[in-house]
Amino acid sequence: MEKTLHLILAEQKRQGDLLHQLINAVAVTNVKVADLDGKVTELNVKITETNEKVTEMDGKITEMDGKITEMDGKITEMDGKITEMDGKITELNGKVAIIGTKLDSVFEEVKDIKATMATKHDLEYYDQMISEHSREIYKLKNH
Repeated sequence: MEKTLHLILAEQKRQGDLLHQLINAVAVTNVKVADLDGKVTELNVKITETNEKVTEMDGKITEMDGKITEMDGKITEMDGKITEMDGKITELNGKVAIIGTKLDSVFEEVKDIKATMATKHDLEYYDQMISEHSREIYKLKNH
């Protein structure tokens, strides 16, 4: 019986040692779980921050998309105005060409008129001759 008691005590000691090992293992595991829990909390904070930044960036992208759409409209409007102005410029160039042709014609006419026109000297001479003829006619009538 003493032998049995020793066996029981030895078994009890072995099981006690195993229980202490399990308790130590659970304590180590609890420390590791607490460490992992802290790391998970840190990751959750970082994920939340990242989500906030992504949401902020999404807002900025939406704003930029609106501005791009607005600028696209303005570019289309400006393109229409440029096309309209191009048409007007073409029309004005045509008118300028016609005016240039007419101006050349007027210059030629003025040149012809100047060539056949009496000068101041000619008019003074004609005036003098008319005066002389008038005197001669007067003399002839009165004599």
